[in-house]
Amino acid sequence: MKLRKFVFALVLGTAMAAGIWMAMNVQRTVPAPTTATVLPSPIDMPAFSLLDQEGRRIDRNVFVGQWDLVFFGFTNCPDVCPLTLQTLSAARRKLKEIGHAPLPRIVLVSVDPERDTPAVLAKYIAAYGDHTLGITGELDELRKLTGGLGIFFEKNVFENNTGNDGSYSVDHSAVVIVVDPAGRFHSLFSGSHVIENFVHDLPLIMASAEVFKPPLVASNIEIIQPLPGASVSAGYLTLTNNSDDAILITRVTSPQYGAVSLHQTSVEENVARMRPVAELTIPPRDSIHLKPGGLHLMLMQQWNDNDRVTLNFHSEDTIVLSISTILSSPGEN
Repeated sequence: MKLRKFVFALVLGTAMAAGIWMAMNVQRTVPAPTTATVLPSPIDMPAFSLLDQEGRRIDRNVFVGQWDLVFFGFTNCPDVCPLTLQTLSAARRKLKEIGHAPLPRIVLVSVDPERDTPAVLAKYIAAYGDHTLGITGELDELRKLTGGLGIFFEKNVFENNTGNDGSYSVDHSAVVIVVDPAGRFHSLFSGSHVIENFVHDLPLIMASAEVFKPPLVASNIEIIQPLPGASVSAGYLTLTNNSDDAILITRVTSPQYGAVSLHQTSVEENVARMRPVAELTIPPRDSIHLKPGGLHLMLMQQWNDNDRVTLNFHSEDTIVLSISTILSSPGEN
């Protein structure tokens, strides 16, 4: 079956199955969405290895921990892509205005990796807020993701290109895929997209989904802004393991700092000692507190004066938690 036909079959089959599922659940307490198609059973996202807009290697775990609105497009698209991203961004703002939580993240997956490098994506998605993720990478890995979701795309070289400069566009599916916090393809919105459809249906989709707790979460986050003339500061937070397995943190990185490391402070006989901690194990169903005067993060070599910091917690080669927060001023309560 050709990929274009497969997309149609997937959407049609999904819609029919969702209709049966909704008919069987007429007694549900949460009203059914009016425009979105909800899958009878969420589907795990396909395995892939791609790059985010900062050039970091990511896999399907990047979709774990939050609701995502995933659109497949490209930065040289003059019409459908920017209109769709503007619609999603506006819908997210309206959801925030009415006090809805959690708010979804917007994800643009480039179907034009030939031109859309991480740097190009980073500049492009900045227009849609810091709640947006860009994904690009090798074509073969991209097809693993799109093929597993039934997403169509095809390079279209302009036949009337008089300049013979190889200019081209990309035909692609116009759907927006909703991914749940467990990293599963949960539902989809078909184009053309309207702000009110997302504002109405997303709260219903989220309310009807099963409760999911990410394996690792951070709370009580306080990252201190370096003092004037200094390039070192501290970070404090609580890490909670919601899973039944121990989680090993082997390193912490940040795009705003040259180095981030774990340190343990101790005071013995009036002598303060601070020593690096190579790795950190968080026991199952337990929390570890990074706090002043004890275990903490040391952030070194600040590269810019941004008031926001992103921290990525790694377990070997996998990012198991990524957080972004505003820096606190020294001495701020």
